[in-house]
Parts: sequence; structure tokens; C-alpha cells
Amino acid sequence: MPSSENAPRVSGASSSRKLLNTLLLFTEEQPTWSVAELAAELGLSTTSTYRYVGLLREVGLLDSAPHNTYRVTDLVFGLSRACEAAQAPLAEVALPEMTRLRDEIGETVLIARRGGTSAYCVDRVESQRPVRLQFDRGQAMDLHAGSLSRILLSAMPIAERRRYVDSISPGLSPERLQLLTPAALDVTRAEGWTQSFEEVDEGIWGCAAAIRVGDSVVAAIGTAAPVFRTDDALRATIIEKVRTVGQRISAALS
Repeated sequence: MPSSENAPRVSGASSSRKLLNTLLLFTEEQPTWSVAELAAELGLSTTSTYRYVGLLREVGLLDSAPHNTYRVTDLVFGLSRACEAAQAPLAEVALPEMTRLRDEIGETVLIARRGGTSAYCVDRVESQRPVRLQFDRGQAMDLHAGSLSRILLSAMPIAERRRYVDSISPGLSPERLQLLTPAALDVTRAEGWTQSFEEVDEGIWGCAAAIRVGDSVVAAIGTAAPVFRTDDALRATIIEKVRTVGQRISAALS
């Protein structure tokens, strides 16, 4: 359930908190809920849950869906647009830094954000040297594959992160799972950078760094290059440059 770990709890707002938590359960992964499911998830009585659902329907945020379930209405699009309008101008701030980094390292530079359980490339500055990547603008990518995605995964709330990793673990090799242990992801989150070898595209090495506003990771910046074009020394240099640019963008956004 979405929450702010650092926000103080408001006294005397128990009912309001339960009402908002009811609404926040509606996600891309589970867009419809029955009253019984909501009650079980929230630990509420059926009577109380019906009351909260009724209030959300009254203000137009919920509506009926098939099979005795409920869904959010188009009214939430206004909230989404308000969120976008209030976000820091990431592309505007980042593009000059991305272009400068591309020119310095000679490789494609990308920025990604998380949306639900996917990472999305929001901007990309192409290398003039040939490299074939699957990370195109607007394309949804797995959160557990690649350095850009793993930065965003590591920054997720712990419980949400654990549920995601548990859901994809059966199909992964032991080597890949080692990168997704709580300890490994905690290190990535604390250090604010990571690298990957052939996790998304065969023959491709990548590295990425977090972009932060305050304590929150809002995006990740990274690069990718053919393994044959990078040795250990060059990778270390590129990693340092990517981390520095991530810090500069973070400072500009803040």
C-alpha cells in the first residue's frame, strides 16, 4: 500500500486514512476490487468497507465494474495530470547533461522512470557509433533486468519491492537472483549506482545512477555499450561520469 515512510501521522484522522487507503489499493496490477477483497486487504469489516466505497462513489472516484467489483473513474486522470504538472522538469534539465555525457563517452545515454512494475525510457541521446538496444522511448521494460531498471527497483518501498521480486523469481537463474536479494538491492539503493552485463541485450554492458529529489529516487540515468568496446578501465571511467551527471541533474532538480 502506498505510503510516505517519513510523513508524520495526523491525529484524529483514522477514518480519513482508511478511506484514502481504500482508494490507493486500486493499481495497474489490480485495477478492480470487490468489497470482500478490500475488506480483507485492509482488515476492515464489510460494513465499514461498503461505507468507504459508497463515499468514493459519491464523489465520483469509484464506479461499478463487472462481477460485483469496483474500478476508479476517469476523474483520476485529473489527478494524474496534476502530478505531471507538479513534477520537476526532468527532460528539460537532463537533456543538456545527457548530450554532454554522450559526447564525452561516445555511447548512447538514457533516462528512465518507474511506472508500476515497469521501467520506461523517457529520453534517449543516441551514440554515433552502432549499438542495438531494446530500450526505446516509451517502451516498458522489466524492473529486474538491466542497470537502469535495477536502480528504480532498489528504490521501491521494501514490501512492494519484495512482492515484485517474489513474483518473478521462479523464472530467473541463481546468478540473476543474486542481484535481486534484499541485501544486494539495499546496497544499490544506498550507493546509488549499479552495472549490468548482458541482462537485457546480448553482448551489452550498462551502468546507471540514481537521480534524486531530496531522498526520493525520481529517475535513473545510464548508458549502454557493446562489451567488446569497453575494458575494465574504460568502464570505471564511464561509471564515474554517469554518477557525476546523475548528481548534477539531482542538484538542478532540487
